[in-house]
Amino acid sequence: MQVGINCLQIDPAYVGGVNSYTLGLLEGFAAVKNGCRFQLYVTEANQHLFETFREHSHFAITVVDERRFGLKKTICRAALLSGSRKFYKCVSDVSFESIQELMDADSEVIYTPTTVMLCFKSRKPTLLSMHDIQHLHYPEFFNWPRRLSRRLTYGLSARHASYFQASSHFIKEDLLNHFAEITPDQIEVIPEGVGVEEFAAPRSVEHLVARYGLAERFLFFPAQLWPHKNHLTVLKALKQIELKHRLKIPLVMTGAEFSAGPQIFKFIADQSMDYVRYLGKVPFEDLVALYQQAAFLVTAVLYESSSLPILEAAAAGTSIIASKTPPNEELSRVLQLNLFDPLDTDQLARLIFALWKDEQTASAQAAYNREHIVFYSWENAARKYLQFFERIVSS
Repeated sequence: MQVGINCLQIDPAYVGGVNSYTLGLLEGFAAVKNGCRFQLYVTEANQHLFETFREHSHFAITVVDERRFGLKKTICRAALLSGSRKFYKCVSDVSFESIQELMDADSEVIYTPTTVMLCFKSRKPTLLSMHDIQHLHYPEFFNWPRRLSRRLTYGLSARHASYFQASSHFIKEDLLNHFAEITPDQIEVIPEGVGVEEFAAPRSVEHLVARYGLAERFLFFPAQLWPHKNHLTVLKALKQIELKHRLKIPLVMTGAEFSAGPQIFKFIADQSMDYVRYLGKVPFEDLVALYQQAAFLVTAVLYESSSLPILEAAAAGTSIIASKTPPNEELSRVLQLNLFDPLDTDQLARLIFALWKDEQTASAQAAYNREHIVFYSWENAARKYLQFFERIVSS
């Protein structure tokens, strides 16, 4: 079976999220050999992310000319301003016709891991990971060009993709509730994965204090500075603990700075929270070491399809404090999580204060999760994908 994987929309400058998902899944495909061959379609700008897969005999890489691809994307962005799905579809199909024909000729099924389709007239069955539809729940988190872009591209992708992968049962139901074009048998629930060995292998942590000036114990919050990541609830809970218990619990944040950044930094400065450190984007080795050194992972997200940080923390042997979202509740059926209402600052403050004083519970939870995280290995995810690919091709 020949599977084409459309990686053309992977942004090489982005760290985390869909990039981590795509690369992790590809590593799972590389480890699980069942006779399937993978043709990766990449750009000149992002091809370096995929170089290691050239070493595998069942992978091949096709590099698309960056100048022409960039021009085609610019034309399509201009077409979005029409506000017409029909016009945008026409422009996208014409612009990317040669690329689509190339993928169709080389593949029995084409998989796009990056949320929306590039164009909408493939002759082969297509599988799409529409990771979430946050813009329909929190439109206020997006400016009007992004809302327009999402309305058109998500709507067309929902109509024209043959099949969908959802990372949780919640996302499957969310897609069905918002897109009448999609039927239940088109969606396969395949949970996200984690490189268990990468995050479990012991890392040297002594350099962390010297490099970043960190406390010996700290909460770790790895998340891009987007509004839906809900940093302010965590900051308000820590400030409440400081005022009520005279206890400053150190917090370390990592992730790229996006639209929520100014509000987050203003709160930290206004509240004189000198025990909060923002490190920005850090190297992968340091990220793993931070997971392993942290007393707890904390994630307060309002909406997402699943949680790579929860899986990474579980693999690293770190106890987890997480918002009570439907996907996180699904994860809690396998892993031990400490859940809280993401909008309840008081509840989170009580939870953090109690767990900070109870190292025995944290240690027991971490040990339990280390034993059960193998369920979420990328190899397991890859096997489920391969079974789905076979069903798609055979049908």
